[in-house]
Amino acid sequence: MKPRFEISDAGEERTIRVRMIGQFDLRTMNDFAREYRRVSRVYAGTPHMVLADMRGSRPATPEVAAVLGETIEFSRQNGVVCCAHLSDDTVQRLQAARLARQIAISSDITFDVVSLEEAERVLAERRQQLLAGRVDAKPTSVSLDTKRCDTL
Repeated sequence: MKPRFEISDAGEERTIRVRMIGQFDLRTMNDFAREYRRVSRVYAGTPHMVLADMRGSRPATPEVAAVLGETIEFSRQNGVVCCAHLSDDTVQRLQAARLARQIAISSDITFDVVSLEEAERVLAERRQQLLAGRVDAKPTSVSLDTKRCDTL
């Protein structure tokens, strides 16, 4: 399946919605990373959340996965305090979890969900905590080799 992605910002919900489908090659993943950074810059470190709907995505090659990992790291360093991750491929879900775990300082902020409805519930609960000031807004990642990251 040809790779494609959609990224939108629900600013009133402090949530970036990501939809990824297909087998991503390096060019398409770099395009995704650039667009994600563009959309997420509006938050400039302000706590926000991500709904990552990756149903229909396939596991990535190591080179492509590295770009995705750098994008996850960027998101965490720039204010993401919760990510609801929806996937229908076990290997892809495990790969994304490994990438997130590689950059996590303490507990991970990613919640694996099984439906869009569950994702929305998780984000609604976190949003209430965020608005009540009960969410730690400090970065939750360590820096990987960001040389590639700066060129995206």
